[in-house]
Amino acid sequence: MRVPNPSLSEYAINTAVVVLTLAVLQYTGWLSDDPAGLDPAFLIAVAVMFPAFSYLIALVVANVRSNGE
Repeated sequence: MRVPNPSLSEYAINTAVVVLTLAVLQYTGWLSDDPAGLDPAFLIAVAVMFPAFSYLIALVVANVRSNGE
């Protein structure tokens, strides 16, 4: 089993971009009927889960590529 060597700064930047994008979409009302309203619990959940799922996807991809070689 191969384990990917993630760059922590890359995960932090990607997470920040995703959370900020979702915050802007929430604030403008594109994601809900209530414009100018943010859901901090949702944004915190995304900020915690996004790096975890990104790492799991990278883990699967590293092992699929290693088995194909």
